[in-house]
Amino acid sequence: MKGAFSENSSIFGESLLNNILPSHTYGYVSGGNPLNIPSLTHQNLIDFHSKYYHPSNARIFAYGNLNLEKTLDYIDGEYFSTYYPIDNSYSRIPNESRWLEERKVHVVSRFDSMGSPIEKQNQIAIALLMADITDINETFTLAILSELLIKGPNSPFYKNLIEPNFSGGYNSTTGYESQVKDTFFAVGLQDLKVDEFSRFEEIFDKTIKEVIANGFESDHIESVLHNIELSLKHQSPSFGMRLLFNCTSLWNHDGDVVSSLEVSKLIQRLRKNLHENPKYLQGKVEQYFSNNQHRLTLTMSPDENYENNMKVAEKKILDSKVKDLTPKLKEEIFNNGVNLEKSQKAPVDNIHLLPCLALEDVQKNPDRYTSKKEFLSNIETFQFPAQTNEISYLKCLFNGNSLTKEEILLIPLFCDVITEMGTKSHDYKDFDKIVTSKISGFSFKLHFAENLKDAKTYNLGVLMTTHCLDKNVDDLVELAEELLNNFSITDVERVKMLIENYLSNLSVGVTQSGHLYAMQSAGGLVTDSAALKSKLSGIEHIDFMRNFTQSTPTEKIIKQLVTIGKKLFQQGNLKAALNSGEDQLDQFSKSFEKLVNSLPKSQATLKTNAVNLLSPKCQHHVMNIPVNYCAKAFMTVPYSHPDHPKLKILAKFLSAKYFLPVVREQNGAYGAGSNVGSDGIFRFFSYRDPHSVKTFEAFDKTYEWVKGNSKELNDQSLFEAKLGVLQQLDAPIAPGSIGGDLFLHGLTQDETQNYRKLILETSLEEVHEVVEKYFKEKPVNYGKCLLGPENELLKNDSEKWEEVKTGV
Repeated sequence: MKGAFSENSSIFGESLLNNILPSHTYGYVSGGNPLNIPSLTHQNLIDFHSKYYHPSNARIFAYGNLNLEKTLDYIDGEYFSTYYPIDNSYSRIPNESRWLEERKVHVVSRFDSMGSPIEKQNQIAIALLMADITDINETFTLAILSELLIKGPNSPFYKNLIEPNFSGGYNSTTGYESQVKDTFFAVGLQDLKVDEFSRFEEIFDKTIKEVIANGFESDHIESVLHNIELSLKHQSPSFGMRLLFNCTSLWNHDGDVVSSLEVSKLIQRLRKNLHENPKYLQGKVEQYFSNNQHRLTLTMSPDENYENNMKVAEKKILDSKVKDLTPKLKEEIFNNGVNLEKSQKAPVDNIHLLPCLALEDVQKNPDRYTSKKEFLSNIETFQFPAQTNEISYLKCLFNGNSLTKEEILLIPLFCDVITEMGTKSHDYKDFDKIVTSKISGFSFKLHFAENLKDAKTYNLGVLMTTHCLDKNVDDLVELAEELLNNFSITDVERVKMLIENYLSNLSVGVTQSGHLYAMQSAGGLVTDSAALKSKLSGIEHIDFMRNFTQSTPTEKIIKQLVTIGKKLFQQGNLKAALNSGEDQLDQFSKSFEKLVNSLPKSQATLKTNAVNLLSPKCQHHVMNIPVNYCAKAFMTVPYSHPDHPKLKILAKFLSAKYFLPVVREQNGAYGAGSNVGSDGIFRFFSYRDPHSVKTFEAFDKTYEWVKGNSKELNDQSLFEAKLGVLQQLDAPIAPGSIGGDLFLHGLTQDETQNYRKLILETSLEEVHEVVEKYFKEKPVNYGKCLLGPENELLKNDSEKWEEVKTGV
C-alpha cells in the first residue's frame, strides 16, 4: 500500500532544511533565487546559476559531499558553454479535462500460479482525480486524508473493506499518488470473487457517506500528525536522494519546492482550518470523493489462456510486419543486427570522459562510532550514543533456539500477526490508536544470521524494532511491556483475515524480484541453513504456508502462535540495543530496565545450529510467467576468511565485465551479475531472462572466460571493482542504525576496517589466485535454480533437473 507519509515522501523535506543541509549539502538554486541557507558558501554555484539561468529550464541541485567546483567546471566546459537555453514552455503538461460522468473498464490478466485459486484471483480499484500537483496546501491535505481513510484498523476503509474478510486485502494501487500533474487517490482490493465487485462499489460509496456525515475522531487525526512529526526527525541513509527524486515531479511542473518542504507551516495551516471549521476535512471528502465525476472503476480478472492469446497476437503482428518487408529492408535489418552485435562486443574506449573517483579519495576509513555494553538485569545491552535528532531507537533480539522446527517455520506469520491483535487490556483498534499517538509502531521480523567467523553455525530469532521522540521514551517502554507480556491472539475470525491477507501478499513481487528468490533457492541447494532460510522467506515459504494453512485449523495455528510468543518473550532469550543522544541514554537505559524486569525469567537456551553441506542439485520451479530468473550458487569461505574480500572484488568484476555484456547485452536478459554473501555462498543471477540455458552455460564457463580474457582483469577494472565494493561498505548509516553489525552479527569496527583494508590492498595476482582456487574445478557443493515457464531444453541437459510445480 502506498503510504502518504512514507520515507519516500517529499513532505519530509523540512528536516532537510533544518538538519541535513547545514552539514551535508551545499544547497540548491531554483527560479533564479538561491535559498537563504547560512552554510551555502559556494559562490561559484551562485555565479554558475546566474550565468546559465533561464526560467523555463534551469534546475541545479548539489547533493552530498561533492567536489563542487570541479563538477561545475566540467559541466560548463563539456556542455553549457556550447549551448544556449531554449524556451520549453510549450511542452508543459496541461491539466486533464474533467470527466462529466464516471467510467468503468475491465481488463484481463495473466493467471498467477503462485496466487489464490483462479476464481478468487480478481482485483478491483476505484480511482478519483484530485488536485493539481502545484497546489501544495491542497495536496498536503489530501495526503492527510489518504492516511485517515485507509491506514490502520481505525480507518474507515479498513473497517469496511478489510475486516469483513472477503478479499486478500488492499492491492498495490491503494493510496494517494502525488507524483503526477493531476494527483489521484485510489483504493482497491486483491483476491476476491467477481460477484464481490458490486459489493466493493457499494461499500466504497457507503464509506464516503459515513465519513462526510461523521468525520474523523480527533485522536485519529492527532496520531497521523504525530507520525508526521516523528518522520520529520527520523533520518535514513538515503533520505537526501529520496527527497530529491520525490521533489523532481513538483519541480518539473514549476511547483514551489521550498513551500512543499515547510511541513510545519502546512500542519499549522491545517490545524487552523480545523479550528475554524471542524468539518473542514469532511468538506474535502465531499468535494473530492462525493461530488467528483472524474472517477474510474477498474476491474481485472485472470485468463488461463492469456499467455497463448498473447503469443497468437504477437505472431499475427510479426507476420504482418514481415510480410510487408522488401528484400532490401530485410537486408538492412540483418546488417543492423550484425552491426549491433559488433558494437556490443567492441571495447569501450571513451570511459575517460566519465567523472570518476581516484583510489586516494576513498583511502580514509569511515568515522568510528562510540559504543558501550552493559548488563541490565543480566541482559546484554548495547548503547550507541549518536546525534539522533531527539529520537530514541530500541532494538530487541529474541533468540529462537527454544522453538521446535514447526514453530520456526511459523516465525514469519507470527511477526505479521503479533502487532495486529491487541493485548489483554486493549483490543487491536485501541492499542493501535495508543501506539500511533506515541511511537513509530512496532516492527517484528525474522532474524537469520550465519556466523561470520564460522560458516558451520548460524543463529535465528525475532527482531523487534521501534523508535519514538525522546519525550515519549517512558511511553515506548510501557507499550512494549504491554505487548510482550500481554499479547492476545484469541480472535479466530481476525486471525483468519490476517492469514488470508498474509497469503495474498506473499506472491506479490515475485516477478519483480524473481532473481532474489532464485538466488535464495539456489543457496538452499548448497547448505541446509540456506535451505531453512529459503523456506522461511523464499519461494518455498509460499508453498509451505499455503499448504499448512489449508490443512491446519485456525484454532491450532493460534495455539502455536501463542506458544511461540511465550517461548520467545523471556529474559533469557533477550539482548538489546539502544540508540539515542548521549544526554538521553542514561534515562533510556533506566526505562528499558523496567521492560527487562517485567519479562518472565528464564535461563538462556544454549544450542548451536549446525550447517551441513548438501549434494549438487538443479531445481526448476515451473511458474506461469513469460520470462526466467536464473541462479547458481556454490560454497566458498565466510566473511572472516582472508579470501572473502578478494571474492567480493571478483564478483564485482565479473558482474561488470562478463555477465553484464554477455548475459544482459548479448543474450537479452534485463539484468545479470554475481555476489558473495557473508555466509560464503557465491551466487550468479540473471533477471527477466529469455535464454536460461545460455545463461547457465555462461555461469559454468566463468573460469574459461576469465582465462581467455585475462586482459580484461587489469589495473583499471580492479580499481573499478574496488570502488564498487567500497560503495557498499562506506554507505551512510542512519543514527538509529549505528552499531547494527556489532549488535546483530558481532562484527566489530576493527574487523570492518580490516576487511576494508584488505579490499584496498588486494592485487591483481591475488584475484587471479582466488579464480584458480575456487573456479577452476567444478565445485563439490553447488545448486542451480530456475524460476520460469516450462522448458523443454532442460530435459536435454546433462545435469538432472528436478521440476517443482510451484503454486500447484
